[in-house]
Amino acid sequence: MLKVIRNHGKKLIPSRQVFITLVFILFSIGSYTYSEITPLSISAVKNTNTQTNYLKNFTRFSAYYHVPATKQLVSKPRIKEIAAPPSESIMDTGSINASALAGFLALHNKDIDSVYAHKLANLYITEAVYEGVNPDLAFTQMCLETGFLKYNGTVDKEQNNFCGLGATGNGVKGLSFTNPKDGVRAHIQHLKAYGSTKDLNNVLIDSRFKYVKRGSVTNLSGLTGKWATDKKYDKKIRSLLKRLYTYSQSEEIAGS
Repeated sequence: MLKVIRNHGKKLIPSRQVFITLVFILFSIGSYTYSEITPLSISAVKNTNTQTNYLKNFTRFSAYYHVPATKQLVSKPRIKEIAAPPSESIMDTGSINASALAGFLALHNKDIDSVYAHKLANLYITEAVYEGVNPDLAFTQMCLETGFLKYNGTVDKEQNNFCGLGATGNGVKGLSFTNPKDGVRAHIQHLKAYGSTKDLNNVLIDSRFKYVKRGSVTNLSGLTGKWATDKKYDKKIRSLLKRLYTYSQSEEIAGS
């Protein structure tokens, strides 16, 4: 009901504030549908005797329609990113960090020392990056050649020979290195011998480097028949490489 004020008992003058408020309400109602207006508490408006109470209800009306929209934005499902397939190029950058490499190694060898696993993973990344070799591929090749460092073949653990260098069969144990760093470096250098014609960045350690035709193998599939006589050699490494990537992605999801 329009509130009025008597002027010396003769004339009724509408309250200016009440009039402005009602005009504002009338124009606002035109911009909403019936269903949008319905949640407004009509009883609260009818029972109020002050403009303050009415404006409180109008404020509640506005908040009522903003909250659901906000909730929808917050609960919007994340779009799953499709990871790129692992690179099979010998000369390439890797994408797996040292923690994931070490975890993958420990997953397949429960007896391995975690400190040693992380140290070896870091060595592979450091040495490979320095020579431009793909560390992911080199690491999975090491896992295959050593049986995840279980050394069930000809080469012994004490040799620090992580890729069967010089182990040509018939009980020939191959090369030995004084420490893991030299063993990893020799592995990386031998891969670079196959994958590139560029000079080494580090001092040559691989004594069999000279027997390789430089740049003759640029990807994983070419290692079969070159690095090993096993006809499924590249397929075995490829399988491990895919498993490594799957493991790395699951670790990233678990950590997010």
